[in-house]
Amino acid sequence: MSQLILVSPHEKSIEAIVVAALEAEKKEILTAILKTEAKLFLFEKRFNLSTADFLAKAYQEIAQATEMDAIEWSGEYETVKRLEERLSRLQEIRICT
Repeated sequence: MSQLILVSPHEKSIEAIVVAALEAEKKEILTAILKTEAKLFLFEKRFNLSTADFLAKAYQEIAQATEMDAIEWSGEYETVKRLEERLSRLQEIRICT
């Protein structure tokens, strides 16, 4: 477990500011996840194949798929995984006062 102590020169509590910043970051990440999942859906629809099945196959086995398609598709998948991990880490943060 890691801890962070924030100190403000003002007497007013900074808890609300920190909570609002964390919530804003979570919202931005959720928006990015939705956009990335929409891109994954377009690949799935275009090639009539789930992302999981795509990842299990070599792109050469997929009709009409180019190397660039494979790079973009796998890149979008990696992006959504990184975003989900970051969101999970943010959701686990507890503010102790």
